Amino acid sequence: MANLPWTPKNKEAAGASGESVQRKPDQEEEHDSLSVAMQELHEALDAKNYKGAAQIFRSAFDLLDSQPHIEGPHE
Repeated sequence: MANLPWTPKNKEAAGASGESVQRKPDQEEEHDSLSVAMQELHEALDAKNYKGAAQIFRSAFDLLDSQPHIEGPHE
C-alpha cells in the first residue's frame, strides 16, 4: 500500500498500538428533527419557495405522524 502525503510513514507514527480511541462530540445535543424542519420551512417561506415549503410541511407532518401516539375521534 502506498503512503499518501498526509499519512504517517511508519506504524509508530500512525499509532498502531492496537488500542482504539473512543471519541465523543464536544457538545452532545439531542437532534430535534421537527425543529430542523421548521427552520427549513422558515427559510423556504422567506425565499418565497412555496413549492419547497409545501414539501417540507408534508415531511414534517409525516415525521409527526410516525411518532407513537393514540388515535382519537376525528371531528
